[in-house]
Amino acid sequence: MKPALFANRSNLLDTIRAIAVTMVVLFHVATRYPVADLDLVARQFLRYGFLGVDIFYPLSGFLITRFLLGHSERGSIKAFFLRRLFRIVPLYAVAVTIFFFAATVMQYEAESLDKIWVTYLFLTGWFAFFTGPDSIPYTITWSLSVEEFAYILFGLSAFLLRRSFPAILVCLAIAPFVLRVYLYAEGYENIYYFPLARLDSIASGGLVAVLIGRVRHLWALLAAGTVASMLVWKAGGPVGSAALFTTVTLATCTTIAACETVLSALRGRILDAAARVGLYSYFIYLFHFFFLYALFMVVGKLGIAMPSFWIMGLLCMATTYVAAWISFTWFEAPLMQFGRRLERGAPSRPVIAEGQKP
Repeated sequence: MKPALFANRSNLLDTIRAIAVTMVVLFHVATRYPVADLDLVARQFLRYGFLGVDIFYPLSGFLITRFLLGHSERGSIKAFFLRRLFRIVPLYAVAVTIFFFAATVMQYEAESLDKIWVTYLFLTGWFAFFTGPDSIPYTITWSLSVEEFAYILFGLSAFLLRRSFPAILVCLAIAPFVLRVYLYAEGYENIYYFPLARLDSIASGGLVAVLIGRVRHLWALLAAGTVASMLVWKAGGPVGSAALFTTVTLATCTTIAACETVLSALRGRILDAAARVGLYSYFIYLFHFFFLYALFMVVGKLGIAMPSFWIMGLLCMATTYVAAWISFTWFEAPLMQFGRRLERGAPSRPVIAEGQKP
């Protein structure tokens, strides 16, 4: 395990993160405008931007599975969970706390703030399915419920049942899809948030990590699967509804496989810039709604004409990005370094400076 935090990062994979988080941000910006005020492209973000979350899942599955497969030595399970702990929990706790105090002061989602403990415990997705998304504050944290559940499940499976881990991934890539079909057929609502029905995306990314390098032209096979899944989605019905997320999953897996093989040599300043957005995507995802809310509040206080969708989208991304850079430099990266020291039991090297190559 290399001490530098950026040692194993891929600009191409971080660019996928950047695309995903941009889709989510622009989706939330679009929801603040009447449909008539949106141009054709903006309406596509309103319609499909929420699927940016589903792009994160296969990427997470690919990366954590690659780590788990590459680390079988004693102490690796400690390293795996320490990395997840220090990368996710501190910033998450800060975000939820800021939300709670701001919402209390402004009486935002006041009817559900007594359930803030659900959000703190990464249970938003579970409660959103059973009691409805409006019953839980800070609903965008539902996606962390899915990821944290997957991290625990994958980590324990890889270290306790290592030889069976690939087979477990196959089961997890199939069973949630079957569950989604059943839930849609039975008329259940809020399936979108249910962690048990969303694990196939993360497991599929994990299978890419298992198969890449073993299956020739994996990206082409995944691309064919994406087209087939899209046709199923377009056909409609319970299976079609369940296939929407599968289509996004397979498309993302195709991109990951291509980035790791045929596109791996791509370089350039545009990719570097996009990758930096991807590096900060966790902060941007958790905090962009705060900045979006503040921007609309400022516009209202000033009494000026509402800026266009694209201007507000750019302002939201820009302000959140600056805050994300500050957070990563002074809060997230030092905590990640501390976690690495606990892994190794030795002093860590400094984090690579901004702009430097690892």
